[in-house]
This record gives sequence, C-alpha cells and structure tokens, in this order.
Amino acid sequence: MLTLKIRFFGLIFWLGILVGNAQSFDKKYFKTILDSLTSDSFAGRGYVEDGMMNAGMYLQNEFQKNGVKAFSENYEQTFTFPINVIKESKLKINGSELKYGIDFIVKPSSQSVSESKLPFYIVDTQHYIESFQSKEKTRAFIVKDAELQKRKNIILPPLPTVVDSIQKYYKQWANIYEKDDNTSRAIFRFTSDKLIASLSQRQSPVSEFIISDKYYTKKLRINSFSVESEFHSDFEAKNIIGYIEGKNNDSIVVISAHYDHLGKVGQTIFPGASDNASGTAMMMTLMNYFSQYQPKYKTVFMAFAAEEAGILGADYYVNHPLFPLSKIKFLVNLDIMGAGDKGIQVVNGKIFTKEFEKLIEINSKNDYLREVKIRGESCNSDHCPFFLNGVPSFFIYTLGGKGFYHDPNDTVENLDLSYSEKVYNLLRDFIEKL
Repeated sequence: MLTLKIRFFGLIFWLGILVGNAQSFDKKYFKTILDSLTSDSFAGRGYVEDGMMNAGMYLQNEFQKNGVKAFSENYEQTFTFPINVIKESKLKINGSELKYGIDFIVKPSSQSVSESKLPFYIVDTQHYIESFQSKEKTRAFIVKDAELQKRKNIILPPLPTVVDSIQKYYKQWANIYEKDDNTSRAIFRFTSDKLIASLSQRQSPVSEFIISDKYYTKKLRINSFSVESEFHSDFEAKNIIGYIEGKNNDSIVVISAHYDHLGKVGQTIFPGASDNASGTAMMMTLMNYFSQYQPKYKTVFMAFAAEEAGILGADYYVNHPLFPLSKIKFLVNLDIMGAGDKGIQVVNGKIFTKEFEKLIEINSKNDYLREVKIRGESCNSDHCPFFLNGVPSFFIYTLGGKGFYHDPNDTVENLDLSYSEKVYNLLRDFIEKL
C-alpha cells in the first residue's frame, strides 16, 4: 500500500511539473517569431520586396501550425489604400555620403527628385525668429522669402531657439513651397531632433530632406542628392485573423498586434523589432499557449497590416467585421513589447478601471513587473478604432529599454528581453481572468 501511495504521489508530482512547464513562457517560440519577422528576408515588413505580404504569409503558416481556425477559407482580410513609397534616397554633403535613417531621412510624402544645377537659397533664421514680433514683420518676411526662394533649392538651417511654437512653424515651413514650381529642386532642413521615419498616404509636389544638424556648417556644400519614390493609389495589404474555440463562445476576447513596419529604403532596413515584431511575437506566444489550454472565451487573434500608415488595418476591420463587435468582451492590443524594466503602460486604464484594477491585483500578487502605469484614452495604436466603436479595450506597451523607434537601430539585439517572461505571465493571467 505504501509503495502504491509513493507511486501515486510521484505521478502527481511529475504531472504537476509537466503542466507547469507547458504553461510557462515559451521563450524559444517567442524568439523564433521575433527573429523571423526582423530578418532581412522580410525587408522591414513594408512596401518594397513584398515585405509586408511575405510577413503575412509567414504568420498564416504559424496560425495553421497552432491549430487556429479561420473565419473563411483562409486567415486573410484583404484591403487597399494609397501609399507613397520611398524606394531610394541618397545625399552627399561636404564630401561625405550620409546614411539613410541615421544621418538623414526624407519627408515620407516626397516626390522623386535628382541632383540639379539650381542655386541654393538659405533661409535667414534670425529674421525668421524676429518675424514673430509683429504682424508687419511676419508679412514682410513671408513676402521676401517668397521672392528669394523661386527656382532655387532651399536650405533651412538649424533653428537657434527653444520656443516651441516657433519651432513648430519652422518644421512645417516647407509646406508653403508646395504651390510653387518644384521641378528638380529640393528642400534641406537641418535639425537637432531625433530622426523618426514615417509613411505618407499622399505624394506632395516637393521633396524634403531632414538632416542631422551635425552636418550643417558655414561652408556647407551639398554635393549630390536624389529621391526615388513611387505612389501607389491602391496598395494591397492583408490582416491575418483566426480564432480558438473557448469554453464559452457567446463572448469573445481579442488579442491583437500589428505586424507591419516601415520597410526598406535603398539598402537601409527598418527592422521594427520593438515596433512591432515584439508585440506580434507576444501575441503569437499567447496563441501557442491557448492552443494547448482552451481559453475561457472564444479568443480571436488579429495581426493587423498598415498600422504604420495610419492604423488602416484595424480601421478596415472595424468597418468590415467578421462577427458583431458587440460580442467582444475585451480587446488587448500589444504594441512595443521589447522592454519592461520600467514596467508597462496601459492606455484606456482610466476608462476601464475594473479591468485595470485586475491587472494591478495580478501584478502585485505575483510581483511580475516594477509598475503597471495607468493612462487615459489615446488613439495611438490598433485598439483605437475598436474603442471608438464601443469595444472595451486596452493598449499595453512596455516601458524602458534603449528607446530606438522608427530607425534602423530598432533591432532584436537592442531589445531587453529579460522581462518578456514576466510580461507574458501578466498578460496570460489577465486574459484568463477576464
């Protein structure tokens, strides 16, 4: 009898270990997804070399491996939108070839332009600043500037002021030249701001280079420059969507993340490791878990495209839902999951206080993260279209790390993944207790 009891409790012990291991964070799977999405083969998951399309196909394959069901014959929800694609850009100043994304970027709406023999007009920044003293001075500056800039390349030197309102106008100053003849000319704006690349759904009739101010000198020589851009009026992208049956299928929990990024300009890739390969990898790791342990509610996984172009994939879904939005009990959107040393931020925490308090309770009980910070509503990720249509939702992102954002240095190597397991555990526990 004693031997049987020992064997019985031994079996229970080993089953407990097996279940515990199965429920733990699958670091290998998380890292595999992260490394794959940031690999050169996906070209920054953007608009050249079929980067976004290939990343979507990769995720579909992972959905299938995890036994996730599709709402139709496949996981795809296809939509189109306009986008201006910067395919290549080069700039040489004072004999040095500048690196795209590090030393300079171009305004995402820029049209194609190549080096010309047009003269250069340098905006007088001191007179620009003084022009804000009165309406008369403002008018005089604008009239003079309008005359001096005609048929010339324009240089906007670094602005020697800390007045935010004046800086704001200066950053938009290039827009006033759109109405003029911009054939073969460009604008060169030097700035101390961090260079943050982005996307545009329009193409403007002017090209603007945004350059680190360390390259501005009194003996400035712009040796050569070029932009190759291509406007697509109906670029095709795909949301990837599937679900796992729950113990209760009357209500739905949604876990979402956008898998797209900025893509590639010339030979410069924007890997988008933190934003948002990390969020997609976290979503996929939760999918992997719930494929083994049936969730309480039907759980839908939404990998959105074209977030970087204006939250377009999520917006399209809300206007073309695969099931009534009213069935969604809660949506958890994951964007920027590549840190955690300073905790997490919860957008909409001030709106959905009951759910936020549940997050706080779980975190305090298990001592997962340093802090769970609360924030009000903000339309800054894929949760937004859902929230605006009455869906209870959180947008959760990690705090800390090196802070590389929309630049070529947002790589896996620059992430701090030592907190990924704790973030995962908190998210898993929260979703299970909804």
